[in-house]
Amino acid sequence: MSTRAYQMRRRTESAQDTRQRIVRAAYELHSEKGIAATSMRDIAERANVAVGSVYHHFPRYDDVVQACGAYTVDLTRPPTPALLDGAQTHQDRLQVLVQSVFDFYARFEGLERIRADRAQFAALAEFLDTEQSNRRAMLRHALAPRRPGKPAIALAMAMLDVAFYRSLIAEGLAHAKAVQATAELLHKLLLDETAATPRAAVGRRP
Repeated sequence: MSTRAYQMRRRTESAQDTRQRIVRAAYELHSEKGIAATSMRDIAERANVAVGSVYHHFPRYDDVVQACGAYTVDLTRPPTPALLDGAQTHQDRLQVLVQSVFDFYARFEGLERIRADRAQFAALAEFLDTEQSNRRAMLRHALAPRRPGKPAIALAMAMLDVAFYRSLIAEGLAHAKAVQATAELLHKLLLDETAATPRAAVGRRP
């Protein structure tokens, strides 16, 4: 390899390394303080680069958000319906569903914080919409061919939300116990023929 080619490769590798440091710094700051509250200068300081370097790689803040979204997907691995393909019974599929969703929440500690900024960033809204759609598709896949009513599905989606998971952990439940308890509750809510959750009762005034 010629000296010039070697130098060009080193510069390319250096630029890629700088870009990755910027994206990683953005992800950390977004998780800690939110997307809207993070500035380009904050990112530069965390990445230990000049502000000009951040703008060189990402001319607009939305470019940072979009790159950070791709990095987040790689890092946190949001669950998809394909994860249920190997599970045979309804009970097994519900267990896999809750396990994969709660594992995702455990990997993504800043999810609630960035969710508050969804209206301000199109890339963020797209990421969150995709995650929710996948979660709903997984739920329906886990229950097929049964089709519970909208109130039961609404309750189940609430139990699969990150806020529900965090509240269980805050109350002292270990991660594995939170998964097991939620899977059992979902089974009773959606599949137990003796469970008293008639459609008309949901939302009924006392």
